[in-house]
Amino acid sequence: MGEEIALSSRAWTSGWDIYAPRENLIAHQYRPGKMGLPKFWGSVGRLFGRPGPGFNTRLQKVLIRRVKSLVGYPEVAPDIVREDGFGIVLRDMEHYGMGNKRTLEAYHELTNINIKEHSCGRMAWCNKCEKA
Repeated sequence: MGEEIALSSRAWTSGWDIYAPRENLIAHQYRPGKMGLPKFWGSVGRLFGRPGPGFNTRLQKVLIRRVKSLVGYPEVAPDIVREDGFGIVLRDMEHYGMGNKRTLEAYHELTNINIKEHSCGRMAWCNKCEKA
């Protein structure tokens, strides 16, 4: 759904540093639906009275526009989203958008994300445990 890039880019541009531990201490696990365990996206359809398959996929496509617009994808710039009739997904961006301590471009450089080419390279993490 894009929450990882949305949260990390907003945190970075607000002045928070991003770290990655050398060892995973906690994780989440997606288990197969055949095990009978509900997923959060199943509740979305029930909430809106559309529990059948496909509703969440259609809703997700709309919401992904917000995330992509937030992180700077040119094909979903705010004016394009509004022209396409999906301006509602940009609601409250002034409150939930990027911070003002660092630029979004600096985040893209740090994370080696090229939004124009839709590519992502490897990050050059510090492995010496020294402050830069």
